[in-house]
Amino acid sequence: MIFLKLILGLFFCFIGYCFLYKPQKIYNISDLIKDTILNNSYLSMIRQKAALFFWLSGLLLLYMALSKI
Repeated sequence: MIFLKLILGLFFCFIGYCFLYKPQKIYNISDLIKDTILNNSYLSMIRQKAALFFWLSGLLLLYMALSKI
């Protein structure tokens, strides 16, 4: 369970980084899954909120995993 939290924490931090500094990568992924709820106008509206959510979730999971090791 600790390693799952560690991996998810790193993944969420990476997603948060992409939302903040590499939004073009998110747009490219969005193009692949256009049929779902993701679209470019929606992503550009929630970009900073999503980045904050993923960063905080990632840091929380990393803290939980590292405190158990």
